[in-house]
Amino acid sequence: MPHRKEYPGSNNHDWATKNGFGTGIGVYASHNLFRRVSADIGLAYRYKQMQQHYSVYTGSDDPVTGYSVSVQGWDKLPMHYVVVPIHLKMLLSKSFFIRGGIESTWLTNYEVVNEKPEFNWVIGLGSQKYKLKWSLNYIRGFKEQGFGDKTIEADGHYKGSINRNNMLQLQLSYPIGQLKF
Repeated sequence: MPHRKEYPGSNNHDWATKNGFGTGIGVYASHNLFRRVSADIGLAYRYKQMQQHYSVYTGSDDPVTGYSVSVQGWDKLPMHYVVVPIHLKMLLSKSFFIRGGIESTWLTNYEVVNEKPEFNWVIGLGSQKYKLKWSLNYIRGFKEQGFGDKTIEADGHYKGSINRNNMLQLQLSYPIGQLKF
């Protein structure tokens, strides 16, 4: 990450981020490859929000302390993604499974995005009882993603971030139809 100089009294918040909450919806197709292994491919929409601290130098110094004066705050960064996941799933028992794979994501709501598409790896475990399936997945980006807007904010900064996708996902699914090939 880029480095910014810390000033006494700045609470060391420069470049700090806060985790956010996300949600999504999608459709998946699954096909059995052999005995206990199947493959899933899908198309999904994912929304998540992150907060990032910013500090903007105002161009003057405090006459008492001699330190630079800055405006500080937290930007809310909503992120809208189109996601194409490809997973392999292996049954460990009648109702428990592990899954792994990759997903390709496109961040759609920022003017500048340095990785199009962004790739993530996924690993998880889950269970299927009756028709309801749940899994707990860890998703991690292969590399850092930078994004931002070209429009300057009123206080003189641009909204944007450089980060690596790193999230825990609870996925719930229920079949809405089955096609036989």
